[in-house]
Amino acid sequence: MAYGFTAASNQYLLSSPPITSVPLTMVCWFNLTNVGTLGRLIHLGFGGGEKWHTMYHNSSQLWTSSYSDGTGGQSNRTLTSLSNTWTHGASVFSANNNRLSYVNGTAGSVNATTVNVSNIDTLSIGSGFFSSASNSPINGRMCEVGIWSDALTAAEIASLAKGMTCDKIRPQSLVFYAPLVRNLQDVKGGRTITNNNGAIVATHPRVYA
Repeated sequence: MAYGFTAASNQYLLSSPPITSVPLTMVCWFNLTNVGTLGRLIHLGFGGGEKWHTMYHNSSQLWTSSYSDGTGGQSNRTLTSLSNTWTHGASVFSANNNRLSYVNGTAGSVNATTVNVSNIDTLSIGSGFFSSASNSPINGRMCEVGIWSDALTAAEIASLAKGMTCDKIRPQSLVFYAPLVRNLQDVKGGRTITNNNGAIVATHPRVYA
């Protein structure tokens, strides 16, 4: 089972951050009603202001974005025609001046804008969370959310996109893993995940444990 989110009901999951600096990698499987509208999938940021590393969709693209104090940089990869389809997304932040998006194991182009993000204190799933409120919740389903304290390689991202579970890929660097199979649990770091406004259990895609 995955978890389903409805933007109109402002449904999202919230936890403490498993990591607060780059390098890092975030991945998930998602099935969205409309990839053309703005929605934040995984968001590591400062809950009291506008500083973040985030994976979001907008304008039929998957975006890997860093933002702080008026400076932003983002890499994108096309999502055209992937509405209502299970899709694998990955955002790799190799350094404060190197970020890259992957869709189904295929990379976009590196963005090299220098963005120094500090004060990260929140992890949100299915929505952003900053300036003390959720922002840009998604319409659709998510599961297999993983975060690593390192930049995964293209080959590792490809394995995940083929259905490998997060705990089988560079486990020594995995800092957060929420399969989102019924129970809301970080099976790697043991962090509490809070369900805000009633996100519901939904159909899960096939993965290989």
